[in-house]
Amino acid sequence: MANERGKAQANSFRKIRRDTVAYRLTKEDKIEQVPSRQLKPGDRVVVKAGQVVPCDGEIIQGIASIDESAITGESAPVIREAGGDQSGVTGGTFVVSDQVVVRITAGGSFLDRVIALVCRAYLKKNKPPPPA
Repeated sequence: MANERGKAQANSFRKIRRDTVAYRLTKEDKIEQVPSRQLKPGDRVVVKAGQVVPCDGEIIQGIASIDESAITGESAPVIREAGGDQSGVTGGTFVVSDQVVVRITAGGSFLDRVIALVCRAYLKKNKPPPPA
């Protein structure tokens, strides 16, 4: 049963990752809509209330309430803001209020690493026995 739950959670994380749209700032500070998979370290994205943080990054402008329950299990939103110890954000979390500009720090996200771990554990547990 735990195995099936893990598989379902990985599929849920994949859906979040696949369906996430990012609003990337160009060099001219214009916003362009791109799939989150196209983001690279150093890209800047605008994330508004009601949107998912597309990748792991650091807030460089603004302050927001962020729901990290998908990652941490904590039900209460946390405050994240630019220029302090609380500026890091995780891909797949949800902005509850306000708006922030995030500089992407990794091509993938914490969600990608969780998906990979769940898949490896599943394959390890369900792999065929070695030949005799």
